[in-house]
Amino acid sequence: MPTFNRAHIISGAIQSVISQTENNWELIIVDDGSSDNTKQIVNHIGDARIRYVFQPNTGVAGARNQGLSIVTGEWVAYLDSDNELLPGYLKTMHGHLKEHPDKVFALPRASRVLEQYENGKLIQSMPDKIDIVSDDITIHDIFMRTFHVDTNGLIHRRDVYEGGIRWDSTIPVMEDWDLALTIGTKYPDGFLFVNEILCTYYQRFGGDGLRSNSTYTDNITAFEKIYKKHKDDPLMNGQTWYPESVERWEKRQRDYEAGKLPPYSQFYYTSL
Repeated sequence: MPTFNRAHIISGAIQSVISQTENNWELIIVDDGSSDNTKQIVNHIGDARIRYVFQPNTGVAGARNQGLSIVTGEWVAYLDSDNELLPGYLKTMHGHLKEHPDKVFALPRASRVLEQYENGKLIQSMPDKIDIVSDDITIHDIFMRTFHVDTNGLIHRRDVYEGGIRWDSTIPVMEDWDLALTIGTKYPDGFLFVNEILCTYYQRFGGDGLRSNSTYTDNITAFEKIYKKHKDDPLMNGQTWYPESVERWEKRQRDYEAGKLPPYSQFYYTSL
């Protein structure tokens, strides 16, 4: 769990781990240079399974890589400090992975709550629509971008890190998608999709989340970097999202500069 100045909200994320029906876990919280009382909040919880690590601010990818470097378990799962796991997350994921011992990484479904903030205050909150998803999602769907990857709930073997795979700090957004592509390239038969909602993702537009405060140009940069990095991967054959995605976001950036679109922090929420 990477975190940065989230003392006001991190307790909910931590409690969702403590509330797991499976108790054999460790929680590594990497504080990426917080200046608030995050450390005191974490220490006050007083659970021996929680390990707090502080580092100078390097960004979320660097914080996750730091956590990976000290993991002791066989499996590594991710949760951002403003989101929550459902109580059965660990037990359910481990159950499916035991049934598929050849798999090295897996994703469940998540429910999403959209929140709009202005000047630090919550203006609106609403659940996003729940899509009907088939059971046969494959790694090919991730490469084709017909199924979107989110950090929260992503789980992989520690072997992935020991094999040299890292979070890419040069990608401003969609770094979770990039990680899935990187793992998928090395382990094309190693992906498992669990068609159950096992976590809640809060997308806070105008809040303090990286994704909700990104820009139109961040999306352009991410698509360009991810395509150039993975364009020669065999699983990328047949993709149709590039260059269309870049062109779409470039148009939105021009429309924003012309005053035709709001800042990106308001774009998705107001377009629903």
